[in-house]
Amino acid sequence: MAASKPVSKKKKKKRKYRIHWGRILALLLVTISVPAALYMGFRYFFDPLALKTDHYIAEYKQTFDPYDNIKSVTFDSKENVVFKGDVDTQTLGTTQGSYEYRGKTYPFTIEVKDTTGPDLVLRDVTTDTAALVEDQDFIESSSDASQFTVRIDGNTTPGQSGTYPITVTAKDQYDNVTTKTAKLIRKADTTAPTIDNFKEKVSILAGDYFQPDSYPVQDDLDPAPGLYVDTSQLDPATPGVYTVNYTTSDRSGNQKTYKQEVTIEENPDLGKKICYLTFDDGPSGVTQEILDTLSANGAVGTFFVTAANPEHYDMMKKIVDQGSAIALHTYSHDYPSVYANEDAYFEDLQKISDLVEQQTGVVSDVIRFPGGSSNMVSAEYNQGIMSRLVNDVEKRGYAYFDWNVDSTDASANGVDPATLVANATSGIGMDDVVILMHDTDAKQTTAQALPQIIQAYKDAGYVFRPLTTRSRPVHHTVNN
Repeated sequence: MAASKPVSKKKKKKRKYRIHWGRILALLLVTISVPAALYMGFRYFFDPLALKTDHYIAEYKQTFDPYDNIKSVTFDSKENVVFKGDVDTQTLGTTQGSYEYRGKTYPFTIEVKDTTGPDLVLRDVTTDTAALVEDQDFIESSSDASQFTVRIDGNTTPGQSGTYPITVTAKDQYDNVTTKTAKLIRKADTTAPTIDNFKEKVSILAGDYFQPDSYPVQDDLDPAPGLYVDTSQLDPATPGVYTVNYTTSDRSGNQKTYKQEVTIEENPDLGKKICYLTFDDGPSGVTQEILDTLSANGAVGTFFVTAANPEHYDMMKKIVDQGSAIALHTYSHDYPSVYANEDAYFEDLQKISDLVEQQTGVVSDVIRFPGGSSNMVSAEYNQGIMSRLVNDVEKRGYAYFDWNVDSTDASANGVDPATLVANATSGIGMDDVVILMHDTDAKQTTAQALPQIIQAYKDAGYVFRPLTTRSRPVHHTVNN
């Protein structure tokens, strides 16, 4: 058996020091942990709940968190603490609250106070050197729990190009202030507004109504560029080739002219009187009878359709195949929703347009307002909406038509055919007659009166045509 090596004095000394340091560390841990344990034990049994403050500030009109003022709960969770108090952050003032925990009450004061400046989100504005910039142009959004004012500081006067710092200060009634900066970037505008998808050539028949195309005009800096259409060289009654000038302009004086070649073609109907037979609210169970009558008499009509009768959607294609025009009336024909606002109207119009295209493949741009443009019922839902819509629909490329002869078949169901004939033929003598009739299951007598109406206009020398965007407009006086 080999003898163990003797431990040197040096190694013995190091081992001794390690033992001493271990004892010292253990003693230190005991010295620290015992008081800490005693303190935590004291807190647990006698004062386990610690608050952040005795005077808590609750933000005005913000959600009050009853446990936000709890700093700590010894060996427990805030969920086991019960808050007592009634805090209304909608009202400024002071109230008392308390926490109850393990049989002890911890009272504190709660003050509802506005300490936060207004919320302010800014945006930089890039424009030309001629634009008048409004203070609100720099403000994306602003809000506060109380009343506040906004002040704009900086150079917003039209002038030279450059970048200008803009300071926006929002101050509420309790003197809380938020200050932020934005930039006004002015650029020299040397580019004229443009027109996309411009039609360089169009054709119409002599005597047709020429309606200049409505084009959206784009500009890099001017959000509302102008468009002027010069038709002074055009004679719609005389066949030939003419030029119509579309000139764009912006507020910096930049202009660009687009030339459109308009060909006026020979028109066999020129000089003839025209009768437009129009039928609202279909298709219906009566549509086929109307189409049969039109075909038998070599006539066509214009059907302003709705989506009221899905079981008759197939008639839409039959209308087109017969040679008549399919036009847009309304999808729902519900006045409160259609005339609620402009967006609601165009939503409804797009839905009936999509349905017509789905059923026929035709994208119609001829419309009739529910109740006509002179209706007053729209005023019950939106004051002035018709005055806005008659302009908006034309800007979007639609042509709207009212009527100048009323058959009065809308006055009741089952109106005597002789009465309908007499009313519908009262337009004989006018150059362009647009007759209002209806295509619904309840208007059977309208279909019965139609042959006599057609014959009367034929005998007076009229031709029958569908309404198009080139038909001479028949518009009522707008009353709303």
